[in-house]
Amino acid sequence: MNNLMEFISQMIKDTGKGLKGYLKAQLILMGIIFIILAIGLRILKVPYFIWISIVVSIVDVLPVLGAGIVIVPWSVISFILGNSYLGKGLALIYIILIITRQILEPKIMGKEIGVRPLYTFLATILGSLIFGPIGLILGPLIAVLVTSIIRTKKNIDSRK
Repeated sequence: MNNLMEFISQMIKDTGKGLKGYLKAQLILMGIIFIILAIGLRILKVPYFIWISIVVSIVDVLPVLGAGIVIVPWSVISFILGNSYLGKGLALIYIILIITRQILEPKIMGKEIGVRPLYTFLATILGSLIFGPIGLILGPLIAVLVTSIIRTKKNIDSRK
């Protein structure tokens, strides 16, 4: 019974650390997205570029929707209204955001939640396949939980 309590206590601590890391990773990614947006929108001479960058970087955290829910329609409307400079610029910013997120998210997430980047990437993909859009969040969280269980079991076994 004492081992079970120790296991549960250790697992709760480890999982809490993983969840804190997940939030920290999201904030880091949000900051990077904000910087890219602010620089890009400033170059395009968009008024209120700081406020727009803040809003879009927050929206970017949402699974599936992300920054594209704002930037893609904005780019299309810019083309329709004849402002191809802004339309092309927004499209380029969006491509840069996608590439940046695809490259950095598994690395940052893996580092902060204590799960290897490949496992984080696979957990994100599997989560989205199994649970749909919400799986993009659930996948890494489940990876944190599984990693926590394995780590806790190894720690307890090594003390015996």
